[in-house]
Amino acid sequence: MPPEDSVSAWRLLDERIRTWWDEDLVTAHEEEIRADANVLFLPESYASGGGRVGPPWYRSMFAWDTWFSNLALLVHGRDDLVRAHVVNYVAMIERYGFMPNANQEALRTRSQVPVFPDSVLRLLRRTGERALLERAYPALVAEYTGYWNADHHRTACGLATNADLGDPALDPRLAAEAETGLDWTPIYDGDVRRVAPLLTNCALVRYAEVLAALADLLDLPAQARRWRAEGAERAELIRTLCWDDEQGFFFDYDHVRGRRLAHWSLCGYWPLWAGVATPEQARRSAEALERFRHPYGLTVTDRALPSPHEGMGEGDVQWMYPAGWAPLVIVASWGLDRYGLHDAGRQAAEGFTGCLVGHFTATGELYEKYNVVTGGLDLPNERYGTIKLHGWTSAAAVLLGRRVYEATPVEELLERAGARP
Repeated sequence: MPPEDSVSAWRLLDERIRTWWDEDLVTAHEEEIRADANVLFLPESYASGGGRVGPPWYRSMFAWDTWFSNLALLVHGRDDLVRAHVVNYVAMIERYGFMPNANQEALRTRSQVPVFPDSVLRLLRRTGERALLERAYPALVAEYTGYWNADHHRTACGLATNADLGDPALDPRLAAEAETGLDWTPIYDGDVRRVAPLLTNCALVRYAEVLAALADLLDLPAQARRWRAEGAERAELIRTLCWDDEQGFFFDYDHVRGRRLAHWSLCGYWPLWAGVATPEQARRSAEALERFRHPYGLTVTDRALPSPHEGMGEGDVQWMYPAGWAPLVIVASWGLDRYGLHDAGRQAAEGFTGCLVGHFTATGELYEKYNVVTGGLDLPNERYGTIKLHGWTSAAAVLLGRRVYEATPVEELLERAGARP
């Protein structure tokens, strides 16, 4: 059992986060657009990832960051804010055909890993709002089919890659990598366009399942069957192409060379989160957890790797050892618990949660990433330094805090909140 003072400190943090949701609200209406031409209009207020503590560019609504916030908001009973985020997401698809990386003009040439639709289904399960269901479903179908399954994401192997539609400010390789959300990382050897990333394809398996569930709610059985079949087909390809039976782990797939990449990363737990792994694959993946586990959490990669971005006009990578990032830790713990590997699910969550609580107790702040080997904030490889952040770090405190201090896995938390998958 965790010490009582740790539990009390986490509860204080959880209560503080409840107030941050409203304190971090941002609008992107006419007034904001007149002040900053880079801002894209959103109809509803939203809880930005950076909130009032992050840098100005983090006051946007980011595509995958907001999913993690939505999960915590559902646990906190803030359906109003989740609904606002869903309306904004749908409005973006209706305008652009997909949700951009964020509501910034400069980020409109790409999206981010498509996990957000999961929270659309969870909200609608809880509220039963028919009008929003009837608006959201065709929008999500348009994004899934017209953007994520469009030619620029397709590969000959049948899995999706990541791509950008023409960012004028970035090398095309970096712009495509930014769509994975891992900007920047060494795990794709410098050009994700040659790769079928695990996190993107596992998110698309879940996206297809969400569409099937929404079609069921709308009494569209033929469409539901189509989406389930597409999800199952992609899941089988992930098992076939990305699983390394000799090493007992999932790896990203180089669809150009027709082989798996060599880098061990927490992205290998995304097939567990998506329910893609077989029980035996999940069990063996759990055995690999010690590669990433350190006193203060899980590192993104099992070791430091050289930057593959030389000559691309960008600085250091940041999604690798010794950094620990909230989104990947949440997914790893959740995925392990999904297969009943609860000791591993707890172990995946506890060091990082303790790190968050410890820093909050000392400083009153949460941060975007942490050095989970030393427990500090200094990292040898950073793109722009360690910044204060709410968003998905707050979500980790809410979700993983309950995992560690109340022994409640993430999916069980959401089901108790009436937000079923």
